[in-house]
Amino acid sequence: MTPAEIERFAELNESLSQDIQVELIESDHEKSPVIKQFCDELAQRVPKIRIKKEAGDPDEAPSIRIHDGLRYQAIPEGTEIGPFIEAIQLKDTGAARLEASTAARLAKIDLPTHLTIYVSPRCTFCPGVVRQLLPLLTLNTNIRLTVVDTMHFPEFAEKDNIQSVPTLILEGQFRWTGTIQINEIIEMMVNRDPGVLGPSSLEMMLKEGNAGRLAEMMLNKMEIFPAFYELLLHAKWPVRLGAMVAMEEIIAKNPDLAVQTIKPLWQKFDEVDNRVKGDLVYILGQMAPLETIPLLEIVLKGEYAAEVKEAAREALEDPS
Repeated sequence: MTPAEIERFAELNESLSQDIQVELIESDHEKSPVIKQFCDELAQRVPKIRIKKEAGDPDEAPSIRIHDGLRYQAIPEGTEIGPFIEAIQLKDTGAARLEASTAARLAKIDLPTHLTIYVSPRCTFCPGVVRQLLPLLTLNTNIRLTVVDTMHFPEFAEKDNIQSVPTLILEGQFRWTGTIQINEIIEMMVNRDPGVLGPSSLEMMLKEGNAGRLAEMMLNKMEIFPAFYELLLHAKWPVRLGAMVAMEEIIAKNPDLAVQTIKPLWQKFDEVDNRVKGDLVYILGQMAPLETIPLLEIVLKGEYAAEVKEAAREALEDPS
């Protein structure tokens, strides 16, 4: 930290009315030790901040989680320091304010919403955009924001084709570069078609125990959301389990809608690992026998792992 940054963090400590817990999510990423070093120094410079260290998934990026709605995949420095400090102060006071009309529109966002903003420690416009977004997270817990530093995580910027900062992305589809109109962002979040929800938002629903709600959303629209397939094929068992629970409800309430998933899932069958294959066989076994028995027989007779074949055998012996 520079002397100026050290002074700002000392002022932050004086401004806090209570101890604040901030979570460090570690991983095997090369930047994880650097983020840990920042958090260790942050705790030293701001004694009222308590760092809780958690082991994240080895293959994911490390992050600093200020609260459920705000995660930094960044090492806050340069122009990023100001909004980072203000986010911690907002967690302390909860005193976010918006115009009454804006707050009323914000309250209508009832779907999980994931925003990603790409920033740089040398960008003079980035802090203003982040500051506009911070109150939204406090006033509506359906909204989640990830702040990504393009300097420390260039691979994510490349993946999302980031050409300049700040760039704000909603659900991986809608994007704004440069200055933003916050009412425009809110309006887009309010009027979204649930079918365009991204994998991260659907995953958030599952992690919060809302598999049933996700199933009802798809049943009401008579549509399997495109991002839902990613959850059924997810490498992580808890995510996949939540998606399977939602899928079972769809199978029970609208078998014809469930059948629409057979072809897309079968097309990915040989690309996933054996654990995922076994779960897909289970799901196929719950659906219309005329549609799935030929596929299960292919698995049983094919060159697949013993546990995958056993799952197919059980599904064929006891079709639902």
